[in-house]
Amino acid sequence: MTKFKSNKGLTALAIMLALLLAFGVAACGGGSSSSSSGETTEAEETNEGGTAPAAAEEEAEGGGEVEAGKHVSIAMEEILTGVSFGQELKEGAEAYAAEDGNVSLEINGPPSTEPEVAQKQATDMLAKKPEAFGFAPFPPELWTRTAATINEQVGPNVLTFNERPASEKDQVSAAPNQTFVGVNDREGAKLMLEKLIEVEKLPKSFTGEVILGQCVAQESGVLAQRTEGFEEALSAGLPNANVIKFNSEVEPQANTEAWTTELAAHPHVDIATGTCNQDGESLIKLKKEKGYKYMLGTMELVPLTRGGIEEGLVSVNGGLSWWLEGYTAARMLTEAARGAEIPEGFVDVGLQLFTKANVSALKEMETEPAKFNEAAIEELFKNGMPETKPIEEAF
Repeated sequence: MTKFKSNKGLTALAIMLALLLAFGVAACGGGSSSSSSGETTEAEETNEGGTAPAAAEEEAEGGGEVEAGKHVSIAMEEILTGVSFGQELKEGAEAYAAEDGNVSLEINGPPSTEPEVAQKQATDMLAKKPEAFGFAPFPPELWTRTAATINEQVGPNVLTFNERPASEKDQVSAAPNQTFVGVNDREGAKLMLEKLIEVEKLPKSFTGEVILGQCVAQESGVLAQRTEGFEEALSAGLPNANVIKFNSEVEPQANTEAWTTELAAHPHVDIATGTCNQDGESLIKLKKEKGYKYMLGTMELVPLTRGGIEEGLVSVNGGLSWWLEGYTAARMLTEAARGAEIPEGFVDVGLQLFTKANVSALKEMETEPAKFNEAAIEELFKNGMPETKPIEEAF
């Protein structure tokens, strides 16, 4: 009997101690679910003998598990933030971040074409360990090492926008990154000038002067591709035209001065156009102020574009929605940081041609870009990440 009573007492004592210990642990925990201290219990580490957390983590790393709504940090490095297209692109990216509500977005970019400055800014953002990174490697041949570093540290959550990952089609397969968000600039420039020829009803026998301005004197890359597009349109539509090409300068004031000098040397030019939004702004101003009669086609949008079309100063504008490009890149990067897989290839955000016939649509594009691009956004993201074309089709 005595032995039985003794065992019963020890059992009761053990139960009491276990209850007190359990109560003490619960009290120390204070009811908090925070894991910021980094401490975990053995049960948490093993998930009660299972391995589900580890499996879920592996799925996320492989792009199979998307953490919807998770707070993420993304970085974007652009070019030419001192001109309107760079500002519009930033506004589009910021609009998506605000719409999502759970994104820390950092955007940098030099005001002019300064690849050394841009790469230093990109490297500084990399040091902050963003979860996804988008960049405009202008020009790509100077970004080889930095692009590889970005891909090593943040890949596969990396894409390029505005500028392709390589300058030439035959080089793109060797680039560290294989995703580009933007437009086919050569094709866009060709379509714009073809539309000008159509609107102005110019015959194939046309022999007048045509001035083509390229705001950065490069033989490859986005601006050279636009010049190629102009030349293709002229070769097919106005094969006998007298074509003059010159470096129109990238800085806005220098651009206006360059066009002032060029037009003074060719006061009776028939058609004038340029690769950059600075060219369009200068040519609209000079045509209005000095009474030039040239037919004018412009690329990209500047504040003077809509008025220029309405007043008959601009025959046609090839308007890219930079807002949409920034929005699309930021949204893809955000979803990638949450576990979605960025598709390889060319995400074409499209180009709009504006003439007097549809200039009213341009007002909405300028003043309500989210509304104007609503249908395009829905189409791009209807199946999650946008569908892509072969990246070679971006050239």
